[in-house]
Amino acid sequence: MAKPLSRRTFLRGIGGAAIALPFLEAMLPRRASSATAPQRYVYTFAGTSLSVNEADGNLVVPSATGLLGAGLPQGMKPINDLAIEKYVSIVSGLLIPWGDAPIPPGGRRIGFHASSLCPLVCGTRSADDGSEAPTAETSEFLAARTLSPDPALQTLTYRVQPAYYRGSNGTGGDRGKISARMVDGDLQQVEPITSPKVAWSSLNFQSTDPAEQEKAKALLARRMSILDLVADDTDALSKKLGAADRARLERHLDELRALEKQLEAIQPGEGACQPPADPGEDPPIGGAVEAEGGYDPGGGYANDGAWSNEELRATLMMELVYMALVCDRARAASVMFTQAQCFMNMHPIYGYASDLHEISHGSMGWANNGMAPVADCVAWHVKHFGSLVKKLAETQDSDGKMLIDNTALILALEGGHGFDPEQNGQKSPHSTENMAIFIAGRAGGLNAGGGKHVEKPNAHPVQVINTALHAVGVEADLGEVSGDLMSELTQ
Repeated sequence: MAKPLSRRTFLRGIGGAAIALPFLEAMLPRRASSATAPQRYVYTFAGTSLSVNEADGNLVVPSATGLLGAGLPQGMKPINDLAIEKYVSIVSGLLIPWGDAPIPPGGRRIGFHASSLCPLVCGTRSADDGSEAPTAETSEFLAARTLSPDPALQTLTYRVQPAYYRGSNGTGGDRGKISARMVDGDLQQVEPITSPKVAWSSLNFQSTDPAEQEKAKALLARRMSILDLVADDTDALSKKLGAADRARLERHLDELRALEKQLEAIQPGEGACQPPADPGEDPPIGGAVEAEGGYDPGGGYANDGAWSNEELRATLMMELVYMALVCDRARAASVMFTQAQCFMNMHPIYGYASDLHEISHGSMGWANNGMAPVADCVAWHVKHFGSLVKKLAETQDSDGKMLIDNTALILALEGGHGFDPEQNGQKSPHSTENMAIFIAGRAGGLNAGGGKHVEKPNAHPVQVINTALHAVGVEADLGEVSGDLMSELTQ
């Protein structure tokens, strides 16, 4: 009769490898599909409003509510081009309240420029002194405390537009920041990385240190089949077992071999951590363009001033965010595509010899004639946001689902279109009435029935951000704004 085995018996092999045995009279272990994958959260920001001065409406928000399909408006056309309608929703009719002395909770001061930044990124009212910096912890760091308990996991803070392009052409100061974190009870403003080269290096995808390279080689060597590593111990044990238990052991090992094959299928494919190549030196940073009214159709803009190849920079930054999520280097990220009151040149992208901000003030045509250029400016941001959504939708996660199923993403716009309390006028891009915000991903059941247009008149945009946070398991609301739109966005 075979000698009884301890329930703590392990198969041990070279290099410290070990496999715990099942109870030989018990059920077989669970398959890989029961594994739990990490949740991920991405916040992005666009320094643009929805329409132009004096326009009757916009070309960004669909005219009807309900499921998104073909024929989306000009500002959302990249969603059709990328075929990601089932993963992206847009919520419209939103409102950030305003006031001075006092500024309302979750609100902004009456002066428009950059005053919506703080409410949109941390859910708290703008500072009374006119500062544009976040006054509380921002959403990606709030998410990171739940999603990234390991301090080795980074929280990414990137900005695509590297320069302000006005005046001294600095970084934009607080206008170029959308991140803040709590450290030992103190709020710290976080300077975003604007260099793709620095962003790539900070993720440590590739080390030139010989010692680190040897460690990497050793880790790769250990990735050979663990069943092969314990083969000698397996053979010795099998000889001690009776026929029934030997059959159970073989079934158990077959299960493990099948699991290994499933994992191997993920590793080299699209879902693998495939570190991106060194992006090389950053594109040169362009100089400022000064012109009366900020519009210079025959000079610096037409000659591609105020441009640092943000097209390439955005592509590289989104690729780095994608691979950081796939390789589990980060689970929370923020990307500021363009700064508030954005003076980035749109000529290299669309042939508009103007900066983005002046396009919303009629540099390419007033009122309804100017809606199309503004929609194009929104679409540029949607394209790069959507490129990340598409990559996540095409990449398998560790639980056998796709990464998009375990991720929630936000694209927030600086303004809406409506009443401007500063100028006491209607139909203005200097307004936080009729705002819209994009929410993508399927974490927590988001977009389960497909992407849609939801209209929520006068709801705060942060309620959409709360929805994304709650979907990935964050229990808290952001800042001073409570509640979410989970019921509307998970149907």
